[in-house]
Amino acid sequence: MATSLDQLAYDLSLRALNQQENLLNELRARTGMLLAATAVAASLIGGRILDGDSSIIDVLAMAPALVTLLLSVYVLAPKGHLTFAIDAPAAYEYFMENRIELPEAERDLAYWNREVWEENQIVIDGMIRLFRWACYALVGAVLAWSLVLGLQ
Repeated sequence: MATSLDQLAYDLSLRALNQQENLLNELRARTGMLLAATAVAASLIGGRILDGDSSIIDVLAMAPALVTLLLSVYVLAPKGHLTFAIDAPAAYEYFMENRIELPEAERDLAYWNREVWEENQIVIDGMIRLFRWACYALVGAVLAWSLVLGLQ
């Protein structure tokens, strides 16, 4: 339990970073499931295309699946510019050099954590948008394949 406002702010900033990291992990888990579903769906129609019994509609039905695959792989790819912790030795050296006491250090760390959170959130928001587009593309692929099957 926090004993000062500075400590409370620091604890809350750490919690926000932890929640953000959990959100990223959940997004990647969902994207992995989306990628697996796309692979299964693509294998069903892809087999028809490889057999040579395909029409232009079959080939066009693969396009949304390919979009889903590409977007999913991008979301799953490592992002080196995401940070969920501050470099502890660097923070220690900074506070020691500037003779900063613990309450002020906790306050500074809370602001630093917020800056890191904001930088991360820009990247994560972009990943969420791409995930949504990947979901839409998979729905488009399934609808296109349903149309192909319905026309036969």
